[in-house]
Amino acid sequence: MAASVAATIFNVLVIFCATKLFRRSGDTMHLFIISMTIGDLLLTVFCHPNEFLIRKHEFLQHARLCAIIHFCNWLGLAVSGLSLTMLNLDKLIYFQWPLSYDRTMSKSRAAILYVTCVWVFNVVYIGKNCILQMTSQKMYFYDIFMVMYCVLPVTSSLILSCYLYQLTHEKRHSPAAIGQSRETRRFKSKMRSLVFIFATTAWTAFSLLPYRIFNICRMHLFEWNELDCSTQDIMNWLAYVLQYLLLLNPIINPLITALIYAPYRLTLKQFLVNIPIRNRSFYYRENQTDVR
Repeated sequence: MAASVAATIFNVLVIFCATKLFRRSGDTMHLFIISMTIGDLLLTVFCHPNEFLIRKHEFLQHARLCAIIHFCNWLGLAVSGLSLTMLNLDKLIYFQWPLSYDRTMSKSRAAILYVTCVWVFNVVYIGKNCILQMTSQKMYFYDIFMVMYCVLPVTSSLILSCYLYQLTHEKRHSPAAIGQSRETRRFKSKMRSLVFIFATTAWTAFSLLPYRIFNICRMHLFEWNELDCSTQDIMNWLAYVLQYLLLLNPIINPLITALIYAPYRLTLKQFLVNIPIRNRSFYYRENQTDVR
């Protein structure tokens, strides 16, 4: 519960920093960070606390509340995963096809086409199927969701991040890059952002993929009733560990963004110490005036 509260605060701060940096630079990657962080915020501010309270208090165990929490869980996970894919795709277009980047990833296109479609498509898809009872005849909805919105986006993001690392490594050591683009401010900024993107992608893959793949394998590759008691205990223990690792994903994500990516770290630092800095600068100007 305390971790969810702390993560909610960090998610709000990351959204604040991303909005401020987007207004200043116009870089479309900040839009995808906002979308990804809102998806994580939905989990930390509503889903995780309510799941904890429902387990503690029986009077909160209502079908409608559980359906809403289930819907928001699916929505937050799907939006966060797809936004991460778009974040990696944004960098791939910049480094692979730099001349087409400004036309392909314009502000309006990124805001309207990509971010809006990610949210609207997930709301329509999950909203239609979340109310269905997950009987044996309906389980294919769960399988489709797990594969399309949890496994494939994160896996593709991890592949894109590895490819981007190799691509940028080649560009940095090429003669053309050493003489020209390597010295440009925009190129350097994009290079620094790759460290943050790779860290976020690696953490998401590490925390999200194991439980999803394990759950799909447990549903389709094993007959639960045919397993002996010791095997069932081991699988239950493993499922609990992987599930708690999954719950840590939206909690750690804002910390990675706020601490690893330099523009967010500096903006957050400036925001937190804004008043003391102003006081010191004002005091410094007064002293300079008195000396003169």
